[in-house]
Amino acid sequence: MSELQQLGSGDDAQKGEELLQEDISTLGPMIGEVNAMSCAMDKKVKFDIVIMPEEGKRRKTAMVSMFSYLTSCSYLLTREDFISRKYKMEEMYQQFVEGDQSWESVPASEDPFVEDDNKETTIGTVSISLKSLGYLFEQEQTLTITNYQGAAKGELRVEYYPVKEDGAIITEEDDIFVDDPDSLVGQPLRFSLKIPYGRGIPKRFENVFCRYRYFLDTEYTTTGQVTGLNPDFSFSQTHSCTPVTDQFIDYLEKTSLVIEVVGTQIPTLMKAGDQRTTKQLMASNFTVNQTPLALMDPEKQVIMSELDSTKRRATKQQNKLIKVQELIDAAMDDQSETISVAELQKILNSNANSMGIAVAVFKMKVSKAKEDKNLFKTTAQAVKTNEDVQEHAGQTKSKACNIL
Repeated sequence: MSELQQLGSGDDAQKGEELLQEDISTLGPMIGEVNAMSCAMDKKVKFDIVIMPEEGKRRKTAMVSMFSYLTSCSYLLTREDFISRKYKMEEMYQQFVEGDQSWESVPASEDPFVEDDNKETTIGTVSISLKSLGYLFEQEQTLTITNYQGAAKGELRVEYYPVKEDGAIITEEDDIFVDDPDSLVGQPLRFSLKIPYGRGIPKRFENVFCRYRYFLDTEYTTTGQVTGLNPDFSFSQTHSCTPVTDQFIDYLEKTSLVIEVVGTQIPTLMKAGDQRTTKQLMASNFTVNQTPLALMDPEKQVIMSELDSTKRRATKQQNKLIKVQELIDAAMDDQSETISVAELQKILNSNANSMGIAVAVFKMKVSKAKEDKNLFKTTAQAVKTNEDVQEHAGQTKSKACNIL
């Protein structure tokens, strides 16, 4: 079973949580060991476990933060990278214990306690739901960039718009209504993703850019690099799925797009004359990461975007119902026993569920009393559909409030 096929299933979510807890249990003792070695050799480095959202999924993964007291720079290490470094640290520590001073002359490029200052670092991430695309709705959001501690590191403007084959944005005027994303299967879908700008990026970062992986992409899509507190990325990229597949619909429904904001850190050197040892520094408030287990939850922003999408679906359903009612009222005022199917199709957009209403209304060729009865039944069906959408909106709003 592919990763995308596993997404969203209860069993997979439970397994993901079990794997996360297993990683935490494995990494915890290792973190204690390497911090003890750092203190013994006075390497001026501290390690912590952090929890990050797993890319493209609504679950989390364990990583390791590496903070240098000498430069005030912090880096994220994968589980594999950290364990590889730990073996080298143990080798250096063994030399230290045996009085072999060769560990002191290890080049910085080979020292597992040192990271390249020019290494690209994730400033933070934003997550945006792509669920609206399944209903051909656009999204325009200013999202908070949060780092692995859950701290705000600025804002990022993200927008996406469903587009036609010629690149023109699908708008309300096009009067296209999708009641069920599954109805898009077999059809082409295109959308434009825009990242216009970022605001309030910490000044200790330069060469800032954004990157993400969309759907089945194995390589990142990236913006250009910009330096400054308020970078203008002016990024736009058109993505397509031609034709739409069940797998793609599953992707829209069950995942969110994670956009990383990345940059290089400008070192802030430790003050000359500061004679504190690594052990003293760890015990002080000097470190930027004072919590041993920082937790970042991206779901708040995702839920809010889904709430917006659901509200808009409810509004479209309501507008559709009003138009059907207006068409029926006009026919009754003219004492007409028929209604134009073309007009109904225009309102209902040939939707399978809506065409059931259209057929019911069209067949009302009976007396006034019976016509009113059928009208009541037809309207009740449409109202029920709309109430279902509004009920879902209420549930989503409730979940969002709980997260807030």
